[in-house]
Amino acid sequence: MTTDIPDTPPQDAALAFWQQRIKASRWLITKTIGLGACAAVLGVLGQGWLEHAAPLFPVISQNYGIWQAAYLLSLLIIFCIWVAAMRQKMGLLANSKQGFQVQLRIDEHNERRAQRALEARERRKKLEEDRDPVLFFKSAARSKKFDY
Repeated sequence: MTTDIPDTPPQDAALAFWQQRIKASRWLITKTIGLGACAAVLGVLGQGWLEHAAPLFPVISQNYGIWQAAYLLSLLIIFCIWVAAMRQKMGLLANSKQGFQVQLRIDEHNERRAQRALEARERRKKLEEDRDPVLFFKSAARSKKFDY
């Protein structure tokens, strides 16, 4: 299985994931707005086409009010679906931005924690170097006599 981000540390991979998700969410919002604009244009054109088709088809001219109400109802349903899709895409974008901010805070916390651990190691090392070595046993000279 291949990944899109092969040579990044795990924290950069998480940030890259959230950035990619934000970018994809923005692109989805743009496409949804574009599809909504196309639907609005086609809705207006469709209304005109329905008016022009009324004299040609006797079924439409006899029940033009019903056809127009059905067409308007279908446009309202499509609009409601489009609004729901936009809410979903906006929610996904907000979720992605929130996830990115949380990941940033996690990374900053981990960096501060690693820095404190490094400083603590350096302090311990310095304390060990500053401490006088205490010799409990003399290893160089050994007495052959009994020392009481």
